[in-house]
Amino acid sequence: MSVTSGTKSESGLGETIRVVIHALLIALADLSVQFGTDDVAELELSVKSIAEQFIKLYWRQCAPYGLAVADGSYGMLMQNTGGQASVISIVGRLRENYATLTQAKDSDAWSSAVTQTARLIETMPLWRLQVLRNEDLTFLYSRGATPGAIQLKPGVAASFRRFHGMIVRLAQSEWMRFVQALPSNSSLLGATSDLGQFLFGAERAALIRMAAPLADVQQGLCFYCNRRVNAGEVDHFVPWSRYPRDLAHNLVLAHKQCNRQKSDLLAAEDHLDRWIQRNDAQCTAISEAGRNANIIVDLPAAMSVAKWAYSHGADLNAAAWVSGDTVEHLSDRWRMLLYA
Repeated sequence: MSVTSGTKSESGLGETIRVVIHALLIALADLSVQFGTDDVAELELSVKSIAEQFIKLYWRQCAPYGLAVADGSYGMLMQNTGGQASVISIVGRLRENYATLTQAKDSDAWSSAVTQTARLIETMPLWRLQVLRNEDLTFLYSRGATPGAIQLKPGVAASFRRFHGMIVRLAQSEWMRFVQALPSNSSLLGATSDLGQFLFGAERAALIRMAAPLADVQQGLCFYCNRRVNAGEVDHFVPWSRYPRDLAHNLVLAHKQCNRQKSDLLAAEDHLDRWIQRNDAQCTAISEAGRNANIIVDLPAAMSVAKWAYSHGADLNAAAWVSGDTVEHLSDRWRMLLYA
């Protein structure tokens, strides 16, 4: 998905804002999952809520990527053909002062960083995404009735929700391709690299840090089969392939075999029932573990993602995993559980 709009060149967007356009699409898709519906309703989003999504997206990318060949120092990937992208500078300054995203969100500096990022979004990608060869198409959103907000047009949020995985993967692919192509990154990337994992993948160390507290929460039992687990794996209850974001309350501890058998399927409604009950009963413990592991703590967001994933699964008549090779189709019970 190469977004081509704007006025700087025949091919479209200037290089300065091409990557932030991809970040904008991902942010809109994520916010549509969290706050939108599957009908034709419009959705108003504050630019500051988009800015918060930007900071979360770029937080990982402000870490040093690897050893620079030239002087032996650790280097940060460039995301602009000239100087470093402005959003990287904003998030980088925040990261210099706070070890984790959670600490940054709780700090006095968070509001200022969000305001700066929102101003940047207003200046650069927000009103250029819908411009094609100098023509303003405004097919996705317009200015909202509330100052500092945009209004997604009828059905747009529903489309972002329905095609969330495809939109995110395409945007990430173009984002990664652009970063790889920058000559200034060649000494860091080398012949081969784990760039995709670094930019967008789950931070494995953070997930590993969740294993022990999840074992305590689950009393040492596999979440799915309810048998004793010794060396388990941290699993995304709503599969990573469906929603590639780490949310503390979406994580469970499972046997390796159960995790592999479930794979990228939704869990059956009995599992969903226990997941909701676990999060209600152990919300504080999971929240504390997530903060310590630098994983986003947002139970309402996890619930919204589950509502979206199960609604989409029901629409597609998707199979839900029970155990082993056993699957079943969703009934209406998932709706009663999630909307109780």
